[in-house]
Amino acid sequence: MRRSRFVVQQDVPRARARDGEGMKRARTVLATLTVAACLPYLTLKVIWLSGGRTGIPRGSLLLDGGATLWVLNALTVAMDCTVVLLALALTRPWGRRLPGGLLALPLWCAGGLLGPIAVAFPLQALHSALTGGTDGHGGTGPQEVLAGWVWTLVYTGFTVQALGLGTLFALYVRERWGALLRSPLRPDRPRPHPADRASRHAFTAAVLLAVPATVVHARDAVGGDGGNRITDATFALYAVVAVAAVGVLLRSGSGARGARARLWPTLTAAWIGSAVLACWGGWLLVGALSGAGRHVGQRADGVVELSYACQTLAGLALAAVMARVLRHRTRVSSPSPVRV
Repeated sequence: MRRSRFVVQQDVPRARARDGEGMKRARTVLATLTVAACLPYLTLKVIWLSGGRTGIPRGSLLLDGGATLWVLNALTVAMDCTVVLLALALTRPWGRRLPGGLLALPLWCAGGLLGPIAVAFPLQALHSALTGGTDGHGGTGPQEVLAGWVWTLVYTGFTVQALGLGTLFALYVRERWGALLRSPLRPDRPRPHPADRASRHAFTAAVLLAVPATVVHARDAVGGDGGNRITDATFALYAVVAVAAVGVLLRSGSGARGARARLWPTLTAAWIGSAVLACWGGWLLVGALSGAGRHVGQRADGVVELSYACQTLAGLALAAVMARVLRHRTRVSSPSPVRV
C-alpha cells in the first residue's frame, strides 16, 4: 500500500510535466498559425508599396490613392508586424518578463480591430454563398476595388489572426492573472471605488457618445446592402455589449453578496467592446478625414464623421472606466498591488 502511494506521488509531477509540454506545443502551433496568417496580407502590402498592382483590377479607385493611401498602407504593414511580435511575446519566455501594460495596449488595439472581422466576415461569406451576391467589399464591374480572391485571402487571414491571438492571450492571462479573473464579479465584501463619482460621470459621457454611433450603424444595418449591413450590425452589437459590460463592472463594487458569477466574462466583453468602439471608430475617422476611405468604397459625410468621432471617444471613455475599476479590484484583493 505504501509503495503504490509512493508511485502515485511520483506520477503526479510527471503528469504535470507532460501537460506542460503539451500546452507548450499547442501554443507554438497557435503562434505559428497566427504568424502564417499575417504573411499573405504583408506580402500584398509590400507589393503595393513598391508599385505593384497584384490583385488590383484596372480602373480601381485604389490606383488614384496617391501619397495618403501609401502612408496608410505602410501603417497597416506596421500593425500586422505588431501582431507577429505579439504572438511571439505570448509564447516565448521573454514575454512573461514584460510589464503587463506594455502588452495590454497593443493587444487591446489588436482585439478591437480584429474582433469585428472575426464575427462579420464568416457571416458575410455565408450570406454571399446563400444569395450569390457580393460580400460587401468592393463590388463588381469596372469600379471594383480589389479582386475577389484578395478579400477572401486577406480577411480569412484576419479571422485566423483573431482566433489565434485571442486564444494565446487568454492562455497568457489565465496563467498571469488567473486568480483575479476567477474572482467573483461581486465580491463578498464590496468596497466602493474611491473615484466612484468620476467613474460614473465618465460612464454617462461614454453612453451619450455611443448613442449617435450606434444609431448610424443601426441605420446602415437596416438600409444598407448585403455584407455592409452585416458589418454595421456587428458594430452596433459591439457598442451595446461594451456599454452593458462596463456598466456591470462599474456596479460590481456594490450589490448582491455571494453571487456566483465570475469576473472574467464581463471583463472580456468590456475589453473587446471598448476596443472595437475606440479603434474602429478612430480608423474609420482617419479614412474619412484623409479621403483614403473613399478608395475602398467608404461613404462619409459630416454626420457619419461626427459619429466616428463620438464612437472613438466613447470607446476610450469606457476603457478608462474599465481600467479604473480593474485597478481598484487588484488593490483591494491583494495586500500588494498586482502589476498590470
